[in-house]
Amino acid sequence: MIHKLATFAPVRQAERRTVTERRTVTGRRARLSAGTRASLTLAGLLVCMVAHGANPADWWVDITNNRASNVKTMLAKGADPNAVSPDGQPAIMQAIREGAWDVYDVLLNNQGTVLNAINIHRETPLMYLAVLGETKRAQDLIRRGALVNKLGGWTPLQYAASKGHLDTVKMLVEHKAIVNAQAPDGTSALMMAAYGGSEPVVRYLLEQGADVTMRNLNKWDAADWARQKKHTSLAQALDNLTATTLAGRNAQHQAGASAPAASGPGNTVPHDQFGSSPASQASQPASGRSDTDAVAQSSDSSTSRYFDLDRFDKPVQP
Repeated sequence: MIHKLATFAPVRQAERRTVTERRTVTGRRARLSAGTRASLTLAGLLVCMVAHGANPADWWVDITNNRASNVKTMLAKGADPNAVSPDGQPAIMQAIREGAWDVYDVLLNNQGTVLNAINIHRETPLMYLAVLGETKRAQDLIRRGALVNKLGGWTPLQYAASKGHLDTVKMLVEHKAIVNAQAPDGTSALMMAAYGGSEPVVRYLLEQGADVTMRNLNKWDAADWARQKKHTSLAQALDNLTATTLAGRNAQHQAGASAPAASGPGNTVPHDQFGSSPASQASQPASGRSDTDAVAQSSDSSTSRYFDLDRFDKPVQP
């Protein structure tokens, strides 16, 4: 028995070497396989990302035509709810722009939709709803997490005020919109309300603490904005209020008083400040420009380039 074991010892040693070599080769193959698998995994992820971002050809056509069922089917098959149109519009904003409310609801209720998405002009879905006066939809979007204040850019409040949507303006203020927030060029919601010629919105914003003396980077105040669109009676009233406010502040300063400024929060606007001055009595703006000069000034130079109010009144091209 001992002899037999001795006889088979070399064979076992050879078998051990063979097993060791096989393990070495297998380990090398395993390492190569792991690297290959990593590359294939990364490639797969990239393919998935590309496939996810490449929505069906009819995606934008179906949004334009408010084909909610088609859009819902595409989403179920993996379409990207945040796809951006060739014009730089996220899908949900394109739906708002088109008035495709059934599609909007589908996208709104999709868990993957980014509710604070921004378009090429750095606008948000809430800003679009605000400029259109879609108060209930805007309120619902806020409840779902839409940002009311947008520091460093135009705000939903400014957009709503520009079109005179009083209900929307009130709702935004109730949700803590900053009344005196300034756009990149210093323009405020009060200036936009004056530009739109909306006396009710102007009154409300003043009651909520809007500063009538504020000026943007072009040294325009709310009265100048009203004058640009030939809302001369409103411009006159704002000029009068500005003069009264500045005189009051000057008097307080001279007296060394610490009372809040006349345009501070909670200040009410006298009823005789608006609508009582005929257009022919419109005064010169405090900035020293004439009415003609103010109107002649291009709106593109007085606002950020993307704040084009008129584009919301134009029909959408399919």
